[in-house]
Amino acid sequence: MKVRKEATMTCSNCGRKNQRIFDIADYDRQWRHLNFLEYPCYIHAEHPRTECKKCRKKHRVDIPWAIKPRAGFTKLFDAWIMMLVKDMPMSAVSRLVNEHDTRLWRILHYYVDNAIATQDLSHVTHINTDETSSKRGHNYITIFVDSDKKNVIHVTKGKDASVWETCKERLEAQGGKADRITEVCMDMSPAFIKGASEHFPEASITFDKFHVIQEANKAVDAVRRNERKSCAELKNTRYVWLKNEENLTKNQKAMLDKLKDTELDTTKAYRMRLCLQEIYQYPAQIAPMVLEDWIQ
Repeated sequence: MKVRKEATMTCSNCGRKNQRIFDIADYDRQWRHLNFLEYPCYIHAEHPRTECKKCRKKHRVDIPWAIKPRAGFTKLFDAWIMMLVKDMPMSAVSRLVNEHDTRLWRILHYYVDNAIATQDLSHVTHINTDETSSKRGHNYITIFVDSDKKNVIHVTKGKDASVWETCKERLEAQGGKADRITEVCMDMSPAFIKGASEHFPEASITFDKFHVIQEANKAVDAVRRNERKSCAELKNTRYVWLKNEENLTKNQKAMLDKLKDTELDTTKAYRMRLCLQEIYQYPAQIAPMVLEDWIQ
């Protein structure tokens, strides 16, 4: 693609129109585009500089088919990469498109960094959080999410009480207010409870269902292990009590049918766990009373 030397263009720095071309690079630039019939496709074009009368400086003109002129990819190629990385690791995307992963990471960071910088968190009133392992060993990251709009608010290393301080700083840097947060949902980590109470004192704390049931399962398993010492029938039945009935294998289902109506402590604990799960199906007006009965 050639550029006429007498053409005028818009200054990429200040936006002033009809600026004359100062020079054109003595080589063509290229930008990778979407594949054509499974073959890599490239756009080749001259890339001129303008000499702006307003800025008093020389700037390369913006390219309409690329976000970042020097990145070497078109907007549509960027969009393809962003779509792929939602469901694939970057190493797999790199092999698929035959580009070095370092160049592809730059695409991802560009769009993510821009999205973070322009994010508006002024509407946030509910926060969900959980931690996950970022690699083998005890390397954790904590993720904070706006539960109403399902958007990520903040991601940080660690899972101690201090992560709530960084979440608060991020929230307020983007227009949010700590005193507007009315509810936070988390697991039952003492560190999380401490951090949320300190930095979001106006928010009520909700423990999410998954972790509540997980604790109930641990209690059921503790009862089974203790009773197994005196009851041979409980041998190899651990997962019979920890799975929901619809997820049991045929043999596990037969074992459960044989034991679930007995007076074993394990079966009593199992029935209590089922009752706890059912409480989540009750209307909000009734559930607290049913839960109090269950606790008693």
